[in-house]
Amino acid sequence: MSNAKPIIRCLLAVFLVSCVTPMILGDQITAPIQQTSLEQLKAKLQKQYDDIEKQFAHGPSTLVFPPDARQRLRRWQDDLARFFAEAGATVDEILKLKPPQEEMWRERRETLSLYSEPISPAESRTVFGRGEVQTRARLLPSPLAVYPEQARAAKAKGEVRLRVVLAADGRVKNIFPMKPLKYGLTEAAMDAAAQLKFEPAIRNGQPVSQFATSVYEFKNGASRPPYFPVSEFYF
Repeated sequence: MSNAKPIIRCLLAVFLVSCVTPMILGDQITAPIQQTSLEQLKAKLQKQYDDIEKQFAHGPSTLVFPPDARQRLRRWQDDLARFFAEAGATVDEILKLKPPQEEMWRERRETLSLYSEPISPAESRTVFGRGEVQTRARLLPSPLAVYPEQARAAKAKGEVRLRVVLAADGRVKNIFPMKPLKYGLTEAAMDAAAQLKFEPAIRNGQPVSQFATSVYEFKNGASRPPYFPVSEFYF
């Protein structure tokens, strides 16, 4: 019996260590797994953004079926809404992981949700297309986008196209890059778009929110004043 007590004490110590160690290391083990999952979801979301960009780039005029132009437009709009919905579902998965900058991700989810809505009668919506208002939103002189140093070093040029909501209260909401560029140019355009000055659209005699496309051109190391293009989706 004298030999049994040390053996029991030793086994008890081993048992306690085996129980406590996972509790101590749990966070250290879980964190890399969660981080890997977050990075995978970000990569998935980027691919979905690429699909949305391609959809914008290849507008309904590129479709040959169905024969009726209005049906082609509706098909293109439905496909675009589906791509936005898929991206929104991925952001939902990201939010479950409680990511850094969670508020930013929630704002992105709101934007994707808005653009994922199928076409519905104007009377049932609070944001309208430019053809659904009596007076379109009018762009006022607005701040230029800042040309990033990394873009200057790369001598980058081109245009960034953003889909935005020009809200009835004069604010710019739900900014989404339809046509992004590298070297920080997309981010510079989005920052500038948040400061757009405009007169809200009018519908039934009241200010209302309107969808719009805002274009920022970058050339020769500088940005040009933003403008609303005549054609919103084809470039």
